[in-house]
Amino acid sequence: MFIVDDPMLALIMRFVSKGEALDVSDQEFLQRQVVAIGEHVAQFPEEEKAQRAMEWIGDHAEQYRKEWQRNVATQQLSNKRCPDCPLIANESASHCEIHEHWLRLLKNYASNDINSSTYVEDALRLLEEHKARLQIGTKQAAN
Repeated sequence: MFIVDDPMLALIMRFVSKGEALDVSDQEFLQRQVVAIGEHVAQFPEEEKAQRAMEWIGDHAEQYRKEWQRNVATQQLSNKRCPDCPLIANESASHCEIHEHWLRLLKNYASNDINSSTYVEDALRLLEEHKARLQIGTKQAAN
């Protein structure tokens, strides 16, 4: 069961995916984690492997899960379009300019390059800039 621990990421997912479930395999997550644990314990003698696996789980499992959640969300949400996207009628077009900026923000957030406060501030700034451009375009069209 894919449950996101990160409140900001959960909010983003609810907004972008409109409540649709993501196509996520819990089995794939578990298999990848087992591989990561196996790679870690491979460096130790056989008699230490079980103990070292338990230590890895205690030290890294939570962070591993959070990174996996962020990667899955970023990968799957990057292909979705906003419901009010100006390109929504043209399925062959790439994302609109706003979506491209938003994807960069999401990727920066998912890779821990920015925190949730910065994400929100930058997303709001992006929307304000778009709104201002729309107002300028409307004024120019009226003249």
